[in-house]
Amino acid sequence: MILILCHPHDVEAAWLYERLHQAAPEQPLLIATADELIYAQSIRQTLLGDDDTFLIRLQNGRCIRNDEISVVINRLYHLDPIVWKSVSEKQYQYVGQELNALFLSLLHSVGPDRLFNPPSPVSLGGRHLSSAEWQLLALRVGLPIAPNWPPPETLVINPPDARLLVLAGELLGARPPGIDADACCRLAQVSGTNLLELHFNQRSGEYAGGFEFVGATVFASLPHYGDALVQHLLTLTSHDINLGHTQRAAHPAVAG
Repeated sequence: MILILCHPHDVEAAWLYERLHQAAPEQPLLIATADELIYAQSIRQTLLGDDDTFLIRLQNGRCIRNDEISVVINRLYHLDPIVWKSVSEKQYQYVGQELNALFLSLLHSVGPDRLFNPPSPVSLGGRHLSSAEWQLLALRVGLPIAPNWPPPETLVINPPDARLLVLAGELLGARPPGIDADACCRLAQVSGTNLLELHFNQRSGEYAGGFEFVGATVFASLPHYGDALVQHLLTLTSHDINLGHTQRAAHPAVAG
């Protein structure tokens, strides 16, 4: 089963669900939002070292078992225990920390080869670095960066001129001139991310004519990669046993 974890407002995750379902209707597929996870009927985890297991039973009766998962697209930032809003601030913070610690453990039990992306201690969605940190790593792996490094602390965020996606060591997207494909994959590797979107801008002024790396994110703009992304994800699951039937999504953007 391909499992997509996201927040209710994540229309890009809903896009991916729809495109995967259209491309392979027989492929077991489930999308679950943060709210569904928070309000789950039950969550059970068994810690057995290398054979940790978990079972999440959602309010509508659907179940998520880690031994039935072939790929997880993890787009969670943080789980907010909104049901506890009426308690004291200290209690609310405690519940939030425990809830996120639980799901950090659950996600880690899936295994890095099936999880895009593994959580970090500060975010369920993976590693987040500042612009300066991303550019320093990019420089170390051989990607061109702006000559005035480090970048200012306050940046104006504009859409990049070009994007590339590294997914399980494969590069998707139209590679800008002068950008080395191997260096892009090395950046994902050294940053500990197996799904990473790299951003590039075209140089101007005395450096005009080329492209430079400006940043990266684990929350990629999925529709930008279209069918290539969908087919690559299906390829990653092509050797898995059919573990069930496609399940109806409750994501607001795809629920009918």
